[in-house]
Amino acid sequence: MWFKLGHRTAIVAALTAGGLALAVGSASATVPVVNIALTAGHNVGVYQESTSISPKTASDVIQPGYVSADCWKRGQDINDLGNVWYHVFQEHYSNGSTQYQYGYVYGGYADNNKTFHDNVIVECPW
Repeated sequence: MWFKLGHRTAIVAALTAGGLALAVGSASATVPVVNIALTAGHNVGVYQESTSISPKTASDVIQPGYVSADCWKRGQDINDLGNVWYHVFQEHYSNGSTQYQYGYVYGGYADNNKTFHDNVIVECPW
């Protein structure tokens, strides 16, 4: 009985170590950061989730400001402009200030989804 328990424990430990190695390897991959200028004629809200009914995490970004994003996610479709939302982590305001809050901005209002359609941003893994 001790040998079977020890053998199983060794297998679990090996699988766990392998899983940790994979997790560490994938965590080291670099995700491109994209600066998205507001070019769609709208200001954008920065929301906790990819819907305008979720709470805001930062002040609205007003043109000619821009946001720094690392991925996109499907979410609410507003005014038939698509369901693309950019995950942002920096908000660059027209007065020169920068805020560092995570959130989502609506792609249709940010840049008419151009960054998404140009395939220069990856889909969020969550």
